[in-house]
Amino acid sequence: MPVFVGIGSNSTAKTLKMLRRLDRFDFPGIVSVCPYYNRPSQDGMREHFTQIAAATDRQIVIYNIPYRTGVNLANDTLLELAERPNVVGVKDSSGNLAQSIELLRRRPAGFSVMTGEDNYYYTMLAHGGDGGILASAHLETAAFVSVFERMMANDHRGARRFWSDLETLVPLLFREANPIPIKYCLWRQGLLRSPECRLPLTRVSPSRTAALDRAMDELGAAHGGPLRSESVRASTPGRRIV
Repeated sequence: MPVFVGIGSNSTAKTLKMLRRLDRFDFPGIVSVCPYYNRPSQDGMREHFTQIAAATDRQIVIYNIPYRTGVNLANDTLLELAERPNVVGVKDSSGNLAQSIELLRRRPAGFSVMTGEDNYYYTMLAHGGDGGILASAHLETAAFVSVFERMMANDHRGARRFWSDLETLVPLLFREANPIPIKYCLWRQGLLRSPECRLPLTRVSPSRTAALDRAMDELGAAHGGPLRSESVRASTPGRRIV
């Protein structure tokens, strides 16, 4: 499975330094988050990613997640960056469905749009999205893949059946800071030694555990057994799909 390394910072110089340090390793591409905290303009973000793209021949997936970075990469800016041959896609966590659908409509051929908004997975596939990079897929990967496969086969009703099973669990996983609820669920499955996260994140609140337990039990029953934990991402094949 191709591995894309997360390389990003709110300092362009630091990002380029990290990229050079990894030159000796063999991997096809990187996922690079929009600069955070210092809230650059669209021009600043355009120049940031332009310099990254010029510094490597590896594939680049841009990660747009405004509610964590404080800045939203506008579609106009992203589409300018997509003109570069090694800017191959975006992990779209804009949180703005209208913006995401507009991007799907305007993107160039071969440019991958993968949602990072777990709740929008089915909707984005229905509008032509290429897949998802989804934290919640750690808990029931096969169901997420089944949604994708049925959508690609134009079996929307079949995809909707699988998605309806996931709809109860997915929102619960983000009622508290990610990945606190997900780590609790993985611990509950016996796949982690502890549900704790690194500080300042701690454990899921007691008031949330009962709802998570119930949703996981219901999903496990719907799929004929306990939830599996696997980590994969669905995407369509193609020259620039990653």
